[in-house]
Amino acid sequence: MKNTKKLELPISSKTGEPLKPFIKPGGALLLGIILIALGFYWWWRSYSWEPFPVFTSFLLFIFSLIGGCLSISRAKLGYKHVLAHQIIILISDLLIFFMGFVFLIIFWSIPGLMGMVYGTTIIIVSTLGSTIHCLSWLVKLEKYKVKN
Repeated sequence: MKNTKKLELPISSKTGEPLKPFIKPGGALLLGIILIALGFYWWWRSYSWEPFPVFTSFLLFIFSLIGGCLSISRAKLGYKHVLAHQIIILISDLLIFFMGFVFLIIFWSIPGLMGMVYGTTIIIVSTLGSTIHCLSWLVKLEKYKVKN
């Protein structure tokens, strides 16, 4: 019971028990650092790996930098401000959705059938993935808006 007081987790209105933590701040921080490092790696790799265009790697760098910063901000929030977590998740999933459209345009500009197949696959996966992820987290976090 002391541990849940320390974490300041909300108490369920149905059972009266403290709710489980919905985020692991250490994991979110690590994810953010890895995303930012991966973005810098893609940016650095674009100058030494010829088939990968510099513009595409710049977009990957920007998207991973924004995604990493959003993940680090969720880690900084910890267990507080559930609405802020929901807003950050919504922004990150909109970023993934937008990124799917950007890469759809890039792949559709490649002549041939493979560019169209890759672009269509990316937009379907990014749309479905971001929508399912966003809705599941928004519903999951809704129960944490309980007043103590």
